[in-house]
Amino acid sequence: MRIALGVIALLVAPTVAFFLWAWLVKIKRERRLAGTLPEWQALPWTNLAIAGLTLVVGAMLWVFFFAESTAPGGLLGPTR
Repeated sequence: MRIALGVIALLVAPTVAFFLWAWLVKIKRERRLAGTLPEWQALPWTNLAIAGLTLVVGAMLWVFFFAESTAPGGLLGPTR
């Protein structure tokens, strides 16, 4: 079951990410044309920072929930 959910998530996640990105681009374009877009949002760094933060959080969640370690103790260190 866990493997099936992992495969489904890996197939659905890029599609969801694309439609979210397209929706945000549409909103940004509308605000830019209306002149209500803040200056700091006109820079690409905002999108890059959000994407980087999302990837870091996603990687941490993946490691915490799905990574299997053969080392003793796992994420919390050895238990003695």
